[in-house]
Amino acid sequence: MNKGTTDHLSILNGIVSELEAIEVKIEDEDKVLRVIWSLPPSYEHVKPTLVYGKETVAFSEITSKLLSEERRLTCGGINIPSEGSVLVVDTKKKNSMKKNLICWGCRQSRYLKRNCQKSGACSAKSSKSSDASNIVSYDGDNDLVL
Repeated sequence: MNKGTTDHLSILNGIVSELEAIEVKIEDEDKVLRVIWSLPPSYEHVKPTLVYGKETVAFSEITSKLLSEERRLTCGGINIPSEGSVLVVDTKKKNSMKKNLICWGCRQSRYLKRNCQKSGACSAKSSKSSDASNIVSYDGDNDLVL
């Protein structure tokens, strides 16, 4: 069904009219199911609404819904990529983010504390700050001592 919904429906109607000419009766539901099964992947979201929308499905309703969906897909600008499509992406990393990095240990720029070359200096500074923490004790007389 790559030619379009209109072409596909006209071919199906031609086959049905030839079969009716030789007195073969084809039910409306059989025609509907044949059309729905032959829909391309771009119509996957429409299939459940066409099949489960009503108890009985008329071929004329399906035809009109498919034609309006085809118009929506073509006018809406939805492109289904063909097999030969390629996506090219630039994989270079930007160094602009590294300009604002500052090591919290030695206060030098362009790297983080975990990447610091002066790892002893950074860990010594951080250990000094942990020695000066507040100590809270409870005496039990509803007084809080800091």
